[in-house]
Amino acid sequence: MKPLRTAILGCGSIAKRHADILATLDDVRLVGYCDQNVAAAQEFAKRSAPGKVYEHWEPMFAELDLDLVYICLPPFAHADEVAHACRHGVHIFIEKPIALTSELARGMARDVSRSGVKCQVGFMYRFGEAALWLKERIGDPAGARAFMVARYSCNSLHSSWWRDRARSGGQLVEQAIHLLDLARFFLGEPEAVYSSQQNLFHAEVEGYTVEDASATVIRFPSTSLAVVAATNGAIPGRWDCDWRIVLPGLTADFADPNHATIHSTASAWPSVTTLASEKNMYRALTLDLLEAIRQDRPPAVPIEEGVRALALALAATLSAQQQTEVRTGAPVAG
Repeated sequence: MKPLRTAILGCGSIAKRHADILATLDDVRLVGYCDQNVAAAQEFAKRSAPGKVYEHWEPMFAELDLDLVYICLPPFAHADEVAHACRHGVHIFIEKPIALTSELARGMARDVSRSGVKCQVGFMYRFGEAALWLKERIGDPAGARAFMVARYSCNSLHSSWWRDRARSGGQLVEQAIHLLDLARFFLGEPEAVYSSQQNLFHAEVEGYTVEDASATVIRFPSTSLAVVAATNGAIPGRWDCDWRIVLPGLTADFADPNHATIHSTASAWPSVTTLASEKNMYRALTLDLLEAIRQDRPPAVPIEEGVRALALALAATLSAQQQTEVRTGAPVAG
């Protein structure tokens, strides 16, 4: 089987994680690297696999005869790279959030749909073994009764672009969007969101315009409810992401997508089940995409999921700005 000629677009830390996985796969051959910081792309090529280095993606798509591209750009850097990939028939992996506006995100989805290429979005938490177990247990969320409480917390200044809301979208859009996506994964599409967001811990840091504390309530037409709390004022050096889901007769406590404690409460003799796995969710994302390409089927997390998760995050941000509940459910792609 001919290896897929693959390029990396955006040579930062998350790209290194993906490249380390791609380098172990016989089905993939890394042949190109693109970053506006050419020195970073050159260093990336040295540590990964030999390939041609580019400063912009347009000549990369035109010259390399690619099969697959990994788009690992920061939120503000997205422009027409998906359109170029689609024009050249190149399959896509794209990190979240896929854009900073719903207009651009919907345009990406239209390009993907019209071109027929496969596009996987980097919501790796959906691939956790414990998360998949609960998803199968819930099944179709229509009519479900569920309550989800989720937490994302860290304490870091991050990069300069991350601290700038105009370039990152804020913590909820850039980081805690994973939890917003999980709420949709388990409970279905929301009908309304209310969010309160403040800068409690970094008000004196120059250029820090994102929220560092937020509380977001998501309401679902299935009579379910989710609460997502996020902060960048917690424990330095730690990125904590956990959640609890309460269902009739069952409460699931997740330490992460691979590890959960399941409390069965429906009978007179409650029981506790522990789910634990060391599954590499990033690798699972890639293997699913490669299989989707080879078998000509949709990937597990198509680009429409990135559009909808972004729309929810942006609705929450608008809610915080307007201090009112915002209805969700705008059209995705056509």
